[in-house]
Amino acid sequence: MAPTPPKSDIDDLNPKGFFADIVGALSGTLQEVVGMDEASAFVARVGDDMGRSIADRYRDDDGALPGEPVEIGRILCDLKQKIGGHFELVEAGPDKLVFTASSCPFGKRVEGRPSLCMMTTNVFGRIAAEANGYASVEIDEALSMGHSRCHVTVHLVRSEDGDIYEFFA
Repeated sequence: MAPTPPKSDIDDLNPKGFFADIVGALSGTLQEVVGMDEASAFVARVGDDMGRSIADRYRDDDGALPGEPVEIGRILCDLKQKIGGHFELVEAGPDKLVFTASSCPFGKRVEGRPSLCMMTTNVFGRIAAEANGYASVEIDEALSMGHSRCHVTVHLVRSEDGDIYEFFA
């Protein structure tokens, strides 16, 4: 017979935490079994689908997304807030948006699972591209890699900076 978990662990069990545990375990298993590149590609594919679906929720009655950089940034921050993350828009210019994050929607489950960052990359990239026609995303600091924060740049014009992932409307 399995031991009874401590009461605090049982009290922490809820639908949101359970699904985050599933996603964390799934990404960790993918990283171990197929490797980081393939796990990241899998999460990226799911993130792209999620980005398209979430973008539709922010469209106005005419089917358009706001195209001004600060408005795109507000959408992305609002999205993260609604799903349990804390992202702040620290720069909004015509060429790029810069965000920092002190918490991830996956919480501690993201630690050691950088493939999950492809969810942010693809959701942010897809929404920004749908609003702007083009976007590229780079994450140069991530909680998943042991940094104290996430630092995410969404380029709104083509850029050759760093390791970027490009998105087109």
